[in-house]
Amino acid sequence: MERKPHHAIHAEHASALVVGVGALGCQAAAALVSAGIGGLTLVDDDRVERSNLQRQVLFDDTDIGRPKAIAAALALRAEARASTITARTERVTPDIAADLVGNHDVTIDATDDPDAKYLLNRTAVEAGKPLVYGGVARTGGLTLAVRPGVSACLACAFPPQLARGNESCAALGIIAPVAGAIGALQAHLALCLLEDPTSVGGLLYVYEMHGRRWRTLRFERDPQCSTCAAAAQRAA
Repeated sequence: MERKPHHAIHAEHASALVVGVGALGCQAAAALVSAGIGGLTLVDDDRVERSNLQRQVLFDDTDIGRPKAIAAALALRAEARASTITARTERVTPDIAADLVGNHDVTIDATDDPDAKYLLNRTAVEAGKPLVYGGVARTGGLTLAVRPGVSACLACAFPPQLARGNESCAALGIIAPVAGAIGALQAHLALCLLEDPTSVGGLLYVYEMHGRRWRTLRFERDPQCSTCAAAAQRAA
């Protein structure tokens, strides 16, 4: 069957959702605003701590104790001339995920919670909206662009039953420049998906400070995937 056409959206006419305003989310949000994104929503229920400052680039000493989403929005508004920036100081739950994802053109997953990651993946697939997954730990990180119903989704690449029990990035630690590189790449992939929706889907970009540095792996969509099989039928 012939696939339904995809329509490019230029950054200034697009809206992006960034869930998680930590090391990844700060960098991704800053890059999107620098690129002239039209609308940006930041979602995080956490508050700035002193230990965050060395890797979460939108915060300084005056932000300690302030909700991260609000502090980040204030910092970005000082730099943005055209972007509309909204802060939401809440955790993404199944009750609000569909509205959040559905009302934006692309979602960046910058969370450090596996349950939130699979929720965002499932919600984006069901809504037919592109998603950019990201994760960092220790000296490495990775990111995956998801085109619902066309490319592999997060559950295709990393089945949930195999991902359970992994330690969080907070427990493992993060090297700040690695988080910066992955967050910036997430923003780049989001812009690619907006301006050329046929690009980058299903490609996993892997960075490791020690070893081969950058690698790119392609994941094919799993036709038996419980998350995206129905979306693939709709896209056909």
